[in-house]
Amino acid sequence: MSESKLKCGCPDCQCEVDPQRVFNHDGEAYCCQACAEQHPNGEPCPSPDCHCERSGKVDERNITNNQLDDALEETFPASDPISP
Repeated sequence: MSESKLKCGCPDCQCEVDPQRVFNHDGEAYCCQACAEQHPNGEPCPSPDCHCERSGKVDERNITNNQLDDALEETFPASDPISP
């Protein structure tokens, strides 16, 4: 891997990030949408040689992205005044 290439931010992913097709999530660059979302349903990495979706590190997360989205939805409308 050359120094000008970015490594995917997914734990244990061996892929380089294509600058023409980068997926960004939380300030990190990923090689594909599945990696950017941390393989929530076990979606495979598009590279046939990489099996980062099987990484133990992905399964170690205490909370899923869907759970975060649900929690965020419950906080809205946080700025609206209380109805009389």
